Amino acid sequence: MHKNSLIPSTDFNRTKMRRLVPLLFLVLILDWGCQGPELDLKDMVGILSKKLNILSRMHISLLRSVEAEKNAVMAETDAESQSFAEKSIKAADSVDRDRREIGGLMDKDHSNQELQLLQEFDGCWAEFRKTDQVLLDYAVKNHNLKAARLSFGPAREAVNRLEKALIGLTPVSSKNRAEERIPRLTCRALIAALKIHDLQAPHIAAADDLQMDTIEAAIKKHQEEIKDSLKTLKALVFPDREADWQEARIAFDDLVKVTGQVIDFSRQNTNIKSFELSLGRKRKISAQCGEILNSLE
Repeated sequence: MHKNSLIPSTDFNRTKMRRLVPLLFLVLILDWGCQGPELDLKDMVGILSKKLNILSRMHISLLRSVEAEKNAVMAETDAESQSFAEKSIKAADSVDRDRREIGGLMDKDHSNQELQLLQEFDGCWAEFRKTDQVLLDYAVKNHNLKAARLSFGPAREAVNRLEKALIGLTPVSSKNRAEERIPRLTCRALIAALKIHDLQAPHIAAADDLQMDTIEAAIKKHQEEIKDSLKTLKALVFPDREADWQEARIAFDDLVKVTGQVIDFSRQNTNIKSFELSLGRKRKISAQCGEILNSLE
């Protein structure tokens, strides 16, 4: 995303102002003649010029806040998310300051339409900041990304270690019926481990509790399969393969532990929630606030 893709250029604002000035002068003169000399024409021109300048700043700050918010949602690290979230809040604070300043100017000179639009903006802006507080809090936590990193890193590593240990338990040739059972048991345990790892990704991407409940039930079933297989294997393997069995058990325990962490992070769903808010309610509120500012201008 380009850093300033949503922000109007300075040249554009200057061109718009040059086109508006002659018309505004005519309106001011007519308005001043109708209202009487409570404010002289010079004061009215000065106030109007300040209002337009402030409204332009508010609009730019609003767009900067929205763009930084979206960057915070899309960032891949906690540090980047936090940095963009702070920029978004800073830009929104600028809108607050300008809102107070323009309120002071309207105490001196305003129309009923201006006051009505400003009240509409205040309501919209309050909803904007309320939504931002929730959205940015989700964005900086990155629980789905953390779950994905655990799945692609420690969880996969635990599966690889389990696979290596199970291969070490498997005899090259079977001499009796007991040994014939070992390859089937090791294969059963490895397939279950691979299925557990494969189910982590859809759990991370799941948007509702029902989907996650179903996935977790399947994961628990596969964990029981590995546990039963290892229990049976312990009684079948020769003493010289005991170290491989112990390594398989440790790798399985690590897989269970990491999978639990993946599920805990995934359950919080902060990345998905922030993404949905950004594309849903926040987008509508931002557009509404921008339209009101346009009307005020």
